[in-house]
Amino acid sequence: YRGITSLCACAKVFELLIYEPLLAAASNYISSAQHGFTPKRSTVTNLTEFVSFCYKNIDAGLQVDAVYTDIKAAFDSVPHSLLLAKLQILGFPEMLGGGMNSYLIDRTYGVKMGSGFSRYIKAFSGVPQGS
Repeated sequence: YRGITSLCACAKVFELLIYEPLLAAASNYISSAQHGFTPKRSTVTNLTEFVSFCYKNIDAGLQVDAVYTDIKAAFDSVPHSLLLAKLQILGFPEMLGGGMNSYLIDRTYGVKMGSGFSRYIKAFSGVPQGS
């Protein structure tokens, strides 16, 4: 079971405002072969490209080797401090780093179940679900 997170409208507006500048700043670091989290690409396009690569090479009598890794929940475990430090080291514009700092640091979560509500706890890692 995985709960659903409700993001406030301000958070959604913030994400819309930083999406293009963040993508532009990150473009120097994203491989052209990457499919996840890139516009017009997905795990499906990656699989399609890989299967095509396999067929082409097998038809040519070449060996095809593959290594699979599982980075399940990678974004759920990224420490905020490490993410923000990496943005600064990589030279991302201060506006992005400062905005991300404000967005991630001191973020708290609570759980609502029925009419009950848990106490809030501080999150030190991960990104807000739905973002």
